[in-house]
Amino acid sequence: MLKESFTDFEKQTMSRQIKNISLETIEREMVQLAEIGTNAHTASPRCRIGNNVVDYFTFQQRLETKGKYNVNFYEFVVNIDEFKKKKFIQNMLTYYSTVKNKNNTKNELVVLKEVYNICISAINILRPLVYMEIYSKYKPKCILNFCAGWGGGAVASSVLNINKYIGIEINIKLKEPYERMISYLNKTCSTQIEMIFDNALNVDYSLMNYDLVFTSPPYYFIEKYENNVEYINKADMDTNFYKPIFTKVYNGLQPGGHFIINVCKEVYENVLTKLFGEAHEVYPYKKSKRQNDYKEIVYVWTKPL
Repeated sequence: MLKESFTDFEKQTMSRQIKNISLETIEREMVQLAEIGTNAHTASPRCRIGNNVVDYFTFQQRLETKGKYNVNFYEFVVNIDEFKKKKFIQNMLTYYSTVKNKNNTKNELVVLKEVYNICISAINILRPLVYMEIYSKYKPKCILNFCAGWGGGAVASSVLNINKYIGIEINIKLKEPYERMISYLNKTCSTQIEMIFDNALNVDYSLMNYDLVFTSPPYYFIEKYENNVEYINKADMDTNFYKPIFTKVYNGLQPGGHFIINVCKEVYENVLTKLFGEAHEVYPYKKSKRQNDYKEIVYVWTKPL
């Protein structure tokens, strides 16, 4: 039985000990993103410019995501004595203490986060630069991101001054962080950012007027996000989440608009091809090879006029 986790204040303190991002840092990165602008396609997959902007607002909540063993980072830390009983975790901690961090350049929480990433789950963000590359290529007026996640899409839309960005997010714990993010972004951009905190299946997309969809929905059960619905198995998730949400969102898309999904090949083959046929464009999701060897793909459909 896992012990209870920390208070919200303790979680905030811990997250800042792992990533102590200053306002000056995110202001500098916003300037750098603006300088990159529509040339995001030239950026290296290793380029992390803009990631700190996202993490400044939502990193604490990102650590709530559950990975292997159905445990999030905070639960991992509070139950570390139990997890040390797993040989590969103990070996990794020993490696850090004797080799990788023998000079104690990293504090204990940073070490535990890196071990968690390796042994449990690395909860990565979709980088603002990835969004910027997509947005620059297809030049939308109104973007819909029905699994808005940690905020990279909102940041990217504001950097490029897209007319409107609509994000839908089921995790209500992100409501306050998004309010702070939007308030910050509105100081320098003209983008109208609208966030809807609800299950994406409950939203009436016929009331919206969007010409581009780009999102990265949950990949089956690899990660478990706050407030997400739990499904019995992959077939259940196909039937009761992927098929209805893809259909609803595609039907609401303007003719000539672009429907773009970053998802695993299994969901593409099991669901997307059966709904819309083969993608009109397919290309690899640009990420650092250091993250993992798993290949992610971006699939694009253009809705007929």
